[in-house]
Amino acid sequence: MSELSTSAATAPIPLRGSVTPTFEPEVVDRDLADGYWIQAVDITGDGRPDLVTSGLAVGDVFWYENPGWRKRPVASFSKPVALDAADVDGDGCNDLVISHDYGDCMFNCRPEDGKISWMRNPGTFDGDRTWEVRHIADRMATHRLRLGHFTRTDRLELMALPVVGEAGVHEPVAITLYQIPDDPLTATSWDGEVIDADNYRIIHCVAPGTYGARDGSPLESVVLSSEEGISWFRWADGHWRTDVLGTGEQTQFATTGFKGSGNAAVGRLGNDPYAYIATVEPFHGNTVAVYHKDNRARLTGATWTRTVLDVYGDPNDSGEGPGHHVVCADFDGDGNDEFLIALRGPMPWQGVFYYKAIDAANGLWTKTRVGTASAARIAVADFNGDGRLDFATTGYYTPGYFLCDDPRNVIYHNSFAPLP
Repeated sequence: MSELSTSAATAPIPLRGSVTPTFEPEVVDRDLADGYWIQAVDITGDGRPDLVTSGLAVGDVFWYENPGWRKRPVASFSKPVALDAADVDGDGCNDLVISHDYGDCMFNCRPEDGKISWMRNPGTFDGDRTWEVRHIADRMATHRLRLGHFTRTDRLELMALPVVGEAGVHEPVAITLYQIPDDPLTATSWDGEVIDADNYRIIHCVAPGTYGARDGSPLESVVLSSEEGISWFRWADGHWRTDVLGTGEQTQFATTGFKGSGNAAVGRLGNDPYAYIATVEPFHGNTVAVYHKDNRARLTGATWTRTVLDVYGDPNDSGEGPGHHVVCADFDGDGNDEFLIALRGPMPWQGVFYYKAIDAANGLWTKTRVGTASAARIAVADFNGDGRLDFATTGYYTPGYFLCDDPRNVIYHNSFAPLP
């Protein structure tokens, strides 16, 4: 177990002068009927990242072809939530997995609410036909999905993470690992095993990575954001292990009903691939915090210091703030990762903020607003092929729950980093 300390809030310093990060917006789609998920996926196999989007209310999944951003249908579901992409059937094309039929909301999930399916990439793109949808499993309240090599390297696996437990919102969730069948085209379902049903409550974010690489492990593992805070969950030495790296936001629970962490991303500084963890806390929170290690040790075995950088407004009547996603990437090309925070709104707590470390050990970061449109999630990729990382956002627009102003899908093209 790693040790944790907390430092006082340090106000980020706005960037000035020629180093100011600038991104040129390109509106891909506007007047969305709903908006929640966005992901960069190479659908056509041409090496260029396309965009996949979906929303919680209407339930349509679309993909936008790069270049030109022609909008194509994929499939429609009742209340789709999370997506991920990989070549499921081995034909060389990226397929999609999705959780759907989620139920009314996290506070009213029934045992029969929650399904997981995969959508087969047709491999030809000369029309607007929808994709073939195949069943994977039923799993209540599945809120996040990740395809990866979690216990084996010879075959992809699917990790499914519900947001709440079968016994209630603040009860443990059943994390399940599914094995892709030998022939996924003839299988009617995938075999799954519950791999943790004791340690996590209100899981909202999963950040995969090869965090055990320094110990020689080729396997992927995940950093989870949950009511327990920030945790490293992995398969090691023949069993599943969990280590809490930080306990997150603890002061709001009495008034909001939420604590811990809602979103996390792991960032590189220099030669340390996991030098810090950037977070939005707690669930659907208003607090931006950074955890920084005292040395270049592994994820565990170090002392993590939590620094609160920003608090974006007060929680609303539902106990929620505007923060919904965080990503880390090296946007300026200097070898260090910056991080972006997605705020769903309303203004002034809307858009995307860019944070850069000046002295991470002492909690000193700069901050710049780089996007103004409502952002439910952020997708990072080099969309225009100039060798610089861009990002894309989708507005948070869910009729009956939260409606942002002017919901749009926007790509922000990097226009400040040196060209490679």
